[in-house]
Amino acid sequence: MRKLAFLLTLSTALLILSGCLYPAEERSENSMPPEADIQNVQSAVENFQKNEDGILPIKTSSDNVEYLEYQIDFTRISPQYLSDIPTTAYENGGNFQYVIIDAEEKPTVKLADLAIIEELRSLTLRIKGMGEHVELGEQVGPNVYQLDLDFYNLEENPTVTSPYTGEPLNVYYSGGEEYVIDYRPDLNHIIENEGLELKTGEDIRKILYEYTPIVPIYSPEMTVDENNEAIFMTSLHKN
Repeated sequence: MRKLAFLLTLSTALLILSGCLYPAEERSENSMPPEADIQNVQSAVENFQKNEDGILPIKTSSDNVEYLEYQIDFTRISPQYLSDIPTTAYENGGNFQYVIIDAEEKPTVKLADLAIIEELRSLTLRIKGMGEHVELGEQVGPNVYQLDLDFYNLEENPTVTSPYTGEPLNVYYSGGEEYVIDYRPDLNHIIENEGLELKTGEDIRKILYEYTPIVPIYSPEMTVDENNEAIFMTSLHKN
């Protein structure tokens, strides 16, 4: 019975890993918040900061994931500065964490897609269920690797659903022992659509949240090559 239970668990894990972890139809509720919601929260943050001697309404958090360091604490701005917490906010049952970027210079309200966090958590649990050590395959970038697809009996690379396009994005593993998401397709989409000309060495991830309300969580630094196409950043590019 114990062997049968293990085989059933392994089969389920492989089935979920063999493509996008959450099909698009299961994420239909993950709709983009209305622009008015974001602007209302932005105004509330600014008014709170003005009245509290520059303090921002953020949670005390040990989360060091980039773009998630400054999560908005709605209990500090609602209802005095914000009549209702947006229904798309995690605190009100939604799928987005409202965050602040550029906290020191120009605090700006953006969104983090929590569905991605759940997808990566699911992947982490299933990979750990097959052994504590993560088996790595082909190197796809500086310090960025595929999982060993043969070891995990995967026909294709695991993916998550892009919060920008709804298309699958590859999930890789970094030498820093964490999963990272390959946002290059999304970056190239914006570069082409907006006719952007970028410089090699600059971190181009910023265009994702400059042209949309969403921050690219779990993303390695990226820049462009000589053809103005998104690539993984290396120390050589910065020089």
